[in-house]
Amino acid sequence: FLMIRRPPRSTPSNSSAASDVYKRQTKYKKTGDKILEHLIRQDTHKEDLIDTRNLGDKVYEFLTDRIIEGAIGYGEKLNIKEIAAKLNVSTMPVREAVKRLAVEDIVTINPRSNCMVKIPTQQSMLNAFEMREVLELYAIKKIFRRVGDNDLSLMKEYLEKMEGNMPVNNTEERMKEYVKYDQLFHQEFCVLTRNMYLLKTYRRNMLHLNIAMTFHAGVQPDMEQVSNDHRMIFEHLRNNSRLSVTILKKHLKTCKMNMINGKVFNSLPE
Repeated sequence: FLMIRRPPRSTPSNSSAASDVYKRQTKYKKTGDKILEHLIRQDTHKEDLIDTRNLGDKVYEFLTDRIIEGAIGYGEKLNIKEIAAKLNVSTMPVREAVKRLAVEDIVTINPRSNCMVKIPTQQSMLNAFEMREVLELYAIKKIFRRVGDNDLSLMKEYLEKMEGNMPVNNTEERMKEYVKYDQLFHQEFCVLTRNMYLLKTYRRNMLHLNIAMTFHAGVQPDMEQVSNDHRMIFEHLRNNSRLSVTILKKHLKTCKMNMINGKVFNSLPE
């Protein structure tokens, strides 16, 4: 047999090849960072560029958002036909979403599609609040040294919205708005870690104990002190100070004690 040797291919020098690899890695890293940021922000209601979710996913996210925000209360019935009409979809994706919530132990489904958001027990509330403490404190410890003003722009917006909606004589509408932005303010600690799994775990936990229920079940908090806590946490984060961790830890402890001492909490099954 006659072997024919091919001429060697021209290859870049080691320095040139290394430079090309570095450029590609840098490009991919920047692209990956942008994708990660987009996916995280998608979970906080930012517009998606290419929405690949099916209708069941969209309805599920709509319902979870409403539960986390307190717009749908624990013990409230879910009317599948009404939800479908409101979202202008068929009942099939709504049933799919409700079944997912039932698997996650958020909703009970009774005969004839009578669905209800489960009322938490004392123990489930304590468990969920403990998990909330773990996740928020982990998140703020991870971010406080590196965040800047650009990173904190949304948190600043939520803080200003809270301060502009301080409940006066417990008016229901202002309380709803306040609680909504309180929830988003605390969630932002997890968003800023840029860890999608941490954020999704946090949101899943808040399905079991949203901030609206924490307020409702507990004694009336000192709203001036609560507002001051939020402002101090934000200012210390801006200064990359570890005091932000200390104040958040104290703030969460106060919230927990207010909840435990409330009449509604103590009327719940153990």
